[in-house]
Amino acid sequence: MAESTPPKIRLLALVPRPLNRYANQRFRIEQWAPHLAREHGITIEFEPYESAQLAELLETPGRRGQKVLYATRDLVRRWRRRTRALTFDGCVVVHEASMLGGAWYERYLARHHVPFVYDFDDAIWMNRSDVSGDWTTRLWRSPNKVPEICRLASAVTVGNEYLASFVRRLNANVTIVRTSIDVDRYRVLPPRNGAAPFTIVWTGSRHTLPYLESIRPALERLGRRLPVRLRVVSNAAPSAYEHVSLDFVPWSPSIEVSALAEGDVGIMPLPDTPTARGKCGLKALQYMAVGRATVVSPVGINSEIVRDGENGLWAETTDQWVAKLEQLARDPSLRVRLAQAGRRTIESGYTAAHSARVFAGVVRGVVARTPRA
Repeated sequence: MAESTPPKIRLLALVPRPLNRYANQRFRIEQWAPHLAREHGITIEFEPYESAQLAELLETPGRRGQKVLYATRDLVRRWRRRTRALTFDGCVVVHEASMLGGAWYERYLARHHVPFVYDFDDAIWMNRSDVSGDWTTRLWRSPNKVPEICRLASAVTVGNEYLASFVRRLNANVTIVRTSIDVDRYRVLPPRNGAAPFTIVWTGSRHTLPYLESIRPALERLGRRLPVRLRVVSNAAPSAYEHVSLDFVPWSPSIEVSALAEGDVGIMPLPDTPTARGKCGLKALQYMAVGRATVVSPVGINSEIVRDGENGLWAETTDQWVAKLEQLARDPSLRVRLAQAGRRTIESGYTAAHSARVFAGVVRGVVARTPRA
């Protein structure tokens, strides 16, 4: 007897920002959407909260009045379109449905029996004291309503065990779905073949630049020992370094793969803080995907993704950062071995297809068990 085809499912994805510019969306739900449609019969329609104008404003300092004006305007648009959710089989809420106000949209979904999956990959319920950010950054994170959304959600998907342990106190239906890599786009690119200077690459937003700043002493000490270039792929440049050549590359989705591959080594320093433990290792995954040796702080999921000496290296203290980076600078064969093992790690469990399959199971579960009027 032939197996019956699972019913098609239509989801509305309530995301914070316009598409193709926000890592928490791009390396999770946006990346999974094609696989969900093609392989699992789940189609997604995206509805960002932020307009293009607000998204641009939030990347610039100051102009608070304009930010509040545009955020309020976008709130009105979200309110007026809320009934659209009733026409879908379910919803996905990424971080929060509305920047302003409490969990009013999520309460609306629960009241009308619309099943929704709540997805996040950061410790968004905490105050972000270890990263930079202006008033608007704190505004959209709205940490006080995260527990309420967790309770209201039909299911919660998160990027690591640290986040899952927080959610379990609020909602028993939580699943770890790894932040992932599109391996068709992130291909292994040829190494630089030892071309001088030794190039270290870091990528991230202006809000995470303090993480890079934490190892400035190590990078500057290394620069006294050998020629070093630091390539920063970001939407903001750090201040100049002593004894290190700074190569700032303005981030855009079209150049991020090639920009990362033009380094010899990728780095992901993190402080061992509660918020940093919620990180899902994206930077490390990106470096490993393009075939570059990776050095990380063994904080949170980093110590799970990167196994010291096997597919990357760990560094905690300034002395360790200097020693590990110098070791890689002077040993090209070690860089190649770690890079190859890193790519195998990506292909073995951090692909978009793998994460989409896990997410599809969660979606089908909540849609099937939620009665709809």
